[in-house]
Amino acid sequence: MKIAMHTALALVPNRTALVSRQSTSSPAASGPTKPTAHPTGPAASTDPFSSLFKKLSGATATSGAATNTVSPTSIFGGGASVATVAAAAANSSAATTGVSAAMAPMAAAPAQSPGIGALVSAIMNGSFQPTYVTDPSKLQETTIAGTDTMPNFYYASDATAKQLASLLGGTVVQRTAFGQDQGWNEPLANFIQLPNGQTFNAADIAYYARCRSQGPAQLTADLTSAINEGSAWTNYYMNGGQMPTFSTGYVGPPITGMSYPASSIGADGNVVNPAMQGTNT
Repeated sequence: MKIAMHTALALVPNRTALVSRQSTSSPAASGPTKPTAHPTGPAASTDPFSSLFKKLSGATATSGAATNTVSPTSIFGGGASVATVAAAAANSSAATTGVSAAMAPMAAAPAQSPGIGALVSAIMNGSFQPTYVTDPSKLQETTIAGTDTMPNFYYASDATAKQLASLLGGTVVQRTAFGQDQGWNEPLANFIQLPNGQTFNAADIAYYARCRSQGPAQLTADLTSAINEGSAWTNYYMNGGQMPTFSTGYVGPPITGMSYPASSIGADGNVVNPAMQGTNT
């Protein structure tokens, strides 16, 4: 497989090192509620008709502070009045309406459009947490000298690649991580293909999840650089031609189809690299 050194992430080792490389991978119980004593009334009358008359008349039986209002239309004590039930229903309806009204602005909040900004936001808020392939059988390569295991930091997991594609507005495709020479059989890695055709190893971008301390501006520059350089190397591995070279601090033009803050575009039309401007905010 063709492998050349480049400055993007220093992800491309020398072939002699790859022959012997090994894979390394870089979550109060409440007690029972005391039942409320059922209210008890005064001693029962020996005259059952008198007792029934009192209930039908809406008499109230009390015991201490507990009180049960008896509906005039019912002969069963202990039930809530019609007015009480209606009030409770009204309160419940009002509460439900209040919750719905409070949640309405949240439901109406528009989702951020796919692109560099969406990925930067996901890195900054911690929702982008990449993982890598850990199954050695999926990292095995066959070489002219036998078999060995590729380092897994070239191989983003399927879940990570899918999330990246969603954030950037691309699709997941699988290719060999590097160029492949005669006699070599490389495991396939997850790549991201953008609508503009740029294709790059998802693992190149997954690396930057650990760099949120740099801040949004520097992340914007780094991700743009990684996509521009990564796609150039992918094209070289797939189609040959002149080996890509990049100057120190290279970022390159904005990724086609993605929006950038006006302040991040320099006078030359390229994305500004804050690290080269003496600031990192």
